[in-house]
Amino acid sequence: MIRLNRLLCFLVLLTFVGGCSILRGNRADKVPDPGDPAPLLDFTPEIKVERVWSKTIGKGLGRKYVEITPAILADRIFVGDAYGLVIALDRFTGDVVWRTSVGKPDRRSWLDVSNRSDPSFVSGGFGVGAGKVFVGTVRGELIALDVSDGSEIWRETLSSEILAPATATSDVVVVQTADGKMYALESGSGETRWVFHTQDVRVSLRGTASPVLSDGHAYAGFRDGILAAVDLESGFPIWEQRLTVPEGTSELERINDIDGRPLVLGQVVFAATHQGTMQARRKSDGFMLWEADAPSFHALAEGLDLVFVVTDDDEVVAAQQESGNEAWKQEAFQNRVLTDPLAFHNYLVVGDDDGYLHVIAQSDGRLMGRYKMRASIRSPMVEEDGVFYALSNKGHLEALRISRIE
Repeated sequence: MIRLNRLLCFLVLLTFVGGCSILRGNRADKVPDPGDPAPLLDFTPEIKVERVWSKTIGKGLGRKYVEITPAILADRIFVGDAYGLVIALDRFTGDVVWRTSVGKPDRRSWLDVSNRSDPSFVSGGFGVGAGKVFVGTVRGELIALDVSDGSEIWRETLSSEILAPATATSDVVVVQTADGKMYALESGSGETRWVFHTQDVRVSLRGTASPVLSDGHAYAGFRDGILAAVDLESGFPIWEQRLTVPEGTSELERINDIDGRPLVLGQVVFAATHQGTMQARRKSDGFMLWEADAPSFHALAEGLDLVFVVTDDDEVVAAQQESGNEAWKQEAFQNRVLTDPLAFHNYLVVGDDDGYLHVIAQSDGRLMGRYKMRASIRSPMVEEDGVFYALSNKGHLEALRISRIE
């Protein structure tokens, strides 16, 4: 009887192992899903990306969908993690100039073992201006730090989360909140100068766009698809234009946020909407000059008389600034979850969710080089003097330089 039981167990085990082999075979022969990241393409590198220095910044970005954009001012780069750490580094060497904390994560009782939420609270990134570093939080705080030593100058609590960097001049700092408002505060004191309101929407992407300050106006895109020009002194709207009329039967289909920072060049403002289009608008009155089928929630970049956009489908598109006609399209990165594009010299750089940085030629969109970071990247990159800085989701900040392969 015992031998019979052992035999039965052996047969069951064989059946299970055979079933596993079948499953493994099915998995290996599985047809790629349309939503899978595009595989990396083979190409002949024309450039190499070299690391100048690297630094681990605190605890990284946490588990929330947080982007932290570094900021550069003179010989320093300002960066931090999602848990309150802010650091000023020498941008040439990576040496720490100063470090401070703008607060602590919310404390949870050690008895509350079921609470696995992420207590991170710093979001969006850093703005600089008027001798200050501006930090926004999901608690709605805008905090001004002294660039020289990191000491806190003022702190103001606004109406909602701050998810994008503030923009500043010598006397005013402008920032958006997640409830569709734009605030102008006196940079010296934090006192509110004015508040510009747009219509709040029921469903939107988690993000806002940084405003662009130019010629006494703030140009900003909002979660209801409105692009607006607002007078910096009074907060009075110069013009407001809806880029895309929401379409679809569901709330998700009607999302048309402007989450990417607009691009202001000369007398033209460029902006794009999620599930909508990219447009060029006249700076003086918002009149539409052209429209291109390039929906996006990313910031735009420019170079060689082109406007560069990463679309909702992770295609990289270059459009002529004058006409909006497509100059080229790079489709090698679909579903790789790209960052905002960074344009400098003759290069265009995008990062992806697997931690790869892809270098593209601005002229025709060909692949020129690739670099692997230690973790995924979603935060926008910044550049100065030919060195660009990329912050991974795990908090690895790398200073990188591109050189030609001879």
